[in-house]
Amino acid sequence: MKNWIIMAIDLAEQLSRINGKAQLLLIRYNALRGKVESLTSENQDLRAVILAREAEIEKLKLEMEYLKIASTVAPDRKTKESVYTMLSDLVREIDRCVADLKE
Repeated sequence: MKNWIIMAIDLAEQLSRINGKAQLLLIRYNALRGKVESLTSENQDLRAVILAREAEIEKLKLEMEYLKIASTVAPDRKTKESVYTMLSDLVREIDRCVADLKE
């Protein structure tokens, strides 16, 4: 009978230790679950920021392409001066023609 009592006490101590460890595991699990939820939320927020930045990058790339095209199409200073000189010459010639017609 004495062995049964000792075994019962040992079993009670083991169950008490197991219960304590189970409580500790439960506390750690809940802490980790909270951290996972927090990190998941942060991850979603960061993904939204990344998508917004990617959209902005695409918009800026498109704008850069438009500016490249515009600068290619737009005449440079030398071309402008050449066109202005040609137009001035044409206006002078038209003025001479008008003056000749008046005579």
